[in-house]
Amino acid sequence: MKKKLLMLVFATTLLVGLSACSSKETTESSQSSSSSEKSEVVKKSSESAKSFEEKKKTASSSAEKSGKANQFDLMIEAAQSQIPQLKKQFGDTYSDMTITRGEEDTIVYTYTYAQDPGVAIDAAALKPTLVKGLKPVIDSTKGIFPDVKIQIIYLKPDKTELVNLMITQEDTNAIG
Repeated sequence: MKKKLLMLVFATTLLVGLSACSSKETTESSQSSSSSEKSEVVKKSSESAKSFEEKKKTASSSAEKSGKANQFDLMIEAAQSQIPQLKKQFGDTYSDMTITRGEEDTIVYTYTYAQDPGVAIDAAALKPTLVKGLKPVIDSTKGIFPDVKIQIIYLKPDKTELVNLMITQEDTNAIG
């Protein structure tokens, strides 16, 4: 892209330079034609330069977003690598654990109970405990991902939802 722009600027400069060196014995109509051609070349060159700068900004923005998304995906992969150790730690409590990427900068932890707990889980009572436990995770990532959120989902063995909580920066900031 830079080569094309450079070639366009070079060609424009060459055309303007050649037209300035041409003899003055041309007719008035050819002078106005030449003048309008120069004007058109300069206008196209200017438009191309603007278009190039806009594309460059868009590409830079896309690359930054893409780089950030890649970093987030790597963070999810790192967390997923810990699942076997978590399963050992929790024993037979959960038949499945997953860590996935949710919408925007959301980490989704899904725990499926091996056996139906047989009781309803009080999400409001559970949330403060989860916020305290997840505060270090959110605090360590908010420098890179300022809007990071963690969603915790507990499922029964038949995949029906017991609890679905969202932990945000505001939640962790509220506990100090």
